Amino acid sequence: MAKKMMVLCGSPRKNGNTNTVAGWVVEGAKEAGADVEVIDVARLKSKNNGCVACMGCQKSDKYECVVDDDIKPVISRIPSMDVLVFATPTYFFGPSAQTKLLMDRMYSLIKIDPVKGCYEHNLSHLKFALVCTGGGDINPGISLVEQTFKTVAGFIGSECSSLLVPNASMYSDEIKQNAGLREKAIAFGRSLA
Repeated sequence: MAKKMMVLCGSPRKNGNTNTVAGWVVEGAKEAGADVEVIDVARLKSKNNGCVACMGCQKSDKYECVVDDDIKPVISRIPSMDVLVFATPTYFFGPSAQTKLLMDRMYSLIKIDPVKGCYEHNLSHLKFALVCTGGGDINPGISLVEQTFKTVAGFIGSECSSLLVPNASMYSDEIKQNAGLREKAIAFGRSLA
């Protein structure tokens, strides 16, 4: 059975470096037989600027965000996936705001019991992956983004594979001509499928 993969592209630059590399990853995953859904996170309409801690998700027995907007159905499909790929540029030592907005809303996929001091979820089968580009070196920016995603994956008892792309200047299109990076990204996509 083909693995179900969701790729969350969080770059506000539609034809930028991050989406280029993510496209190559998708190409590799599809070649390997994965059923891939690509979401342009930067174009989703949100009622709020991220999670507003309304706690409606914690009052419900459903694993979903209660805020009804474009992000809600995306979040609700995550537990049915085998692989969840976040593709984000590095913006000021973190993921893009668009990526972070969706990540924060993923809080609704976890039920927290403050009395017992525990939590539960149905995500432990989910493999995380990160595609992260940045205009500078790996350290500190890109490595901080990677650590964020590895921490989230560890929290749910999973792992996070990473494809990190430093020195990807947004002021040139040279990354689109990088055949070595293209092959590496396609291979990364295959490895996730």
